[in-house]
Amino acid sequence: MATPLIRKDAWKLSAIATWEPTLLLYAKAVGEMSNRPATDPTSWRFQAGVHGYSASTDPFVNTGPTPPRNIQTQFWQNCQHGTWFFLPWHRMYLGFFEQIVRAAVVQLGGPSDWTLPYWNYSDASNPNARALPPCFLQPTLPDGSPNPLYVIQGINIPRAAGVEAGDPSAIPDSDVDLSGCLNETFFAPDTDTTSGDLGFGGPATGPNHDAQVFGQNSVESLPHNAIHVDVGGDTVNGWMINPDTAALDPIFWLHHANIDRLWSVWNGVSASNTDPIAPVNVAGQPVVWLTSVPFSFYDSTGTVVTMTPSQVLDTTTTPFLYDYEDTTNPMAAAPGGSLLTSLTASRRITMKPGPSEMIGANDTPMTLTGAAQSTTFALQAPAGPSLTSAALPAAPATTHLSIENVVSTKSNATYEAFVNLPANPDEAAYKEHYAGVLHLFGVTQASTQSDRHAANGLSFSLDITKLVSRLKARSAWDDGNIRVTLVPRSARGAGLANLAVHDPIHIGRVRVYRT
Repeated sequence: MATPLIRKDAWKLSAIATWEPTLLLYAKAVGEMSNRPATDPTSWRFQAGVHGYSASTDPFVNTGPTPPRNIQTQFWQNCQHGTWFFLPWHRMYLGFFEQIVRAAVVQLGGPSDWTLPYWNYSDASNPNARALPPCFLQPTLPDGSPNPLYVIQGINIPRAAGVEAGDPSAIPDSDVDLSGCLNETFFAPDTDTTSGDLGFGGPATGPNHDAQVFGQNSVESLPHNAIHVDVGGDTVNGWMINPDTAALDPIFWLHHANIDRLWSVWNGVSASNTDPIAPVNVAGQPVVWLTSVPFSFYDSTGTVVTMTPSQVLDTTTTPFLYDYEDTTNPMAAAPGGSLLTSLTASRRITMKPGPSEMIGANDTPMTLTGAAQSTTFALQAPAGPSLTSAALPAAPATTHLSIENVVSTKSNATYEAFVNLPANPDEAAYKEHYAGVLHLFGVTQASTQSDRHAANGLSFSLDITKLVSRLKARSAWDDGNIRVTLVPRSARGAGLANLAVHDPIHIGRVRVYRT
């Protein structure tokens, strides 16, 4: 049996040298691939187009022809987001990309066992973990030529200013916190749902290119979406913040290698953290996650290969044959056992959530333009499925705040949600009333009508079960008067001060669900 190749931590490689050979060869391979025409399936632009593409945002649109329309239709704009196919599709995508880069590395005289590094921004042992590895911040390679990890075909890769400066604090601690996703006890719900707990892997849907619905604790929501937004910045120009340009930034691939690694980490946290194996009824149609949906890619030889999720469950037995340098559970704490174990001990008895019931909603839409906005409404006592679920010892009730139909065609500003936030809050109040964050990765695509969706925007399901308990304990909760406040992230240091006005972000509905 062949031995898997090992994908290594980019920061540990950087500790050896800024231009450790694995990283230097990656940069040179990116340069080699970027010199190939976009019509070549092994080119940088073609591989980026597989994830997403729009001529209106393509920074290289005038540098040569793109593939014929039939090729674009079959192979481009195929990334899976807001769906339980997110993880397997990206595992396939990375696998074929790694093969293509490896072939370029060999062409450049490098080793045939080269592997794609990963960016472990959640490494608590490394104070610089949230900063880009140093090789991504160098304008030139050691020989003085332009560094393709910093500038591609004469275009400087646009990133957020703090990230570009190498400042670890440019990415908040909360955006790399793994306690939410690694605390999940199931991969996906049993039904296609947009509310409640959506699991580690995301909602059970059919194939879905444009992002739609995110669960607070899904790995796609955090750290995936958070890192895209943090690296790309809040403007529409950053490549990483836009699914149609994200894969043009070489850090994209190290970010996704880490997300792929976290899937393996989650599988190893508990024997019950298994991937879906049974048929799931989605919108009245039987869908089998393992084998029902095939995805096609070009390999390093230009051959079309089609795969299903069943072929990529275990990295060490997939056709790509790789493993990670470290897949241990980062939540382990000494000496009282695992923090994760203590967090999940009460949840392991219920592997999937029951049906959700809406118990309250606001009456009018909200519009965000740079200032904090609040909406208030009353809750009703559960009368349907959640009442029954809450009565079962094996199914403790949970409460979710659902922020739905978030629509914007231009703005990517990040907002945080708070429940019953007092006037003129200090930092302690923000922490006590915090419900979650809205990272708007993909909002433009989800807000634009296409043949794939009706432009309903993004929706977020935030678990506020523990928050509700804390507020009740402090007599800060009243079912008859719930106030949800959305605050621009960068305004927190100045209380509820206004940010610079940005293009409108429309919120269709705010609801509370009991499961």
